[in-house]
Amino acid sequence: MSEKIINGFSVVAYATQPEGRIPPRAFLETRRLPVKAAVPAITTATATSAEDAEPAAEQAAPEPESLAFEIFVSRRFRSTIEAMSAARNALDRVKSVDADGVPDPMPE
Repeated sequence: MSEKIINGFSVVAYATQPEGRIPPRAFLETRRLPVKAAVPAITTATATSAEDAEPAAEQAAPEPESLAFEIFVSRRFRSTIEAMSAARNALDRVKSVDADGVPDPMPE
């Protein structure tokens, strides 16, 4: 897997193994990176019970959503290595990611 950080998104290129009659496929996946927020630490002096620590755990950010885009759909790869090479080349060409997580330029 190859990864690139663009506009607050992690963009990953990967390929899948052939499955039966389905040939190897190439993908780009985007995942929004979590925003690092300053969370006040609860010390043992300020926390009187375990109940005080629960709200801090609830404020933790949910797992970021990821979007997978199959690329080069019209192309039939002969091997997973060829599909991964195409995915890496597509990742190298990605210059930006919009607010919805769509890479630009998006190959075929």
